[in-house]
Amino acid sequence: MEVSAGVLKEADVLLAAALTGAALMFAYDLIRIFRRIVPHGAGLVGAEDLLFWIGAAAALFAMLCRENSGRIRGFSILGVLLGMLAYAAAFGPWLVRAGAYFLGKLFHAASRPVVWAARLLGRPFGVLRRRWKKISRFLKKQLKKICKAVRIGLCKI
Repeated sequence: MEVSAGVLKEADVLLAAALTGAALMFAYDLIRIFRRIVPHGAGLVGAEDLLFWIGAAAALFAMLCRENSGRIRGFSILGVLLGMLAYAAAFGPWLVRAGAYFLGKLFHAASRPVVWAARLLGRPFGVLRRRWKKISRFLKKQLKKICKAVRIGLCKI
């Protein structure tokens, strides 16, 4: 029993759609990892989601043009959804947790030299800042005295 070329082509489109769906979920998991490492507000999350979905639409359009001459078929949409669900069930939660944990530890370790340098440089600059505060307070008092004297002098005229 031989399978027709049309059925093989549709199976190829279904497989490409499933792989595209899995790739889209992987890309979104990378965004989720980034969100866990670098917390940000709702506006930035919305902008990231908008950019993701624009990219996802472009990727789906490119896949449909390449595999199925741009025709949208029900089984290709089903293939994308099945690929997304299979990836999310198999790898999604584990990848996001592990990726956020390891990248968080990596960024923490990489930032340690910067923190140490800031502490080393912070001490001399802290002394300069305290001295500047004293000088600026003194200058402010002197300026107030001068302004008061000028005001009194102008009122006597």
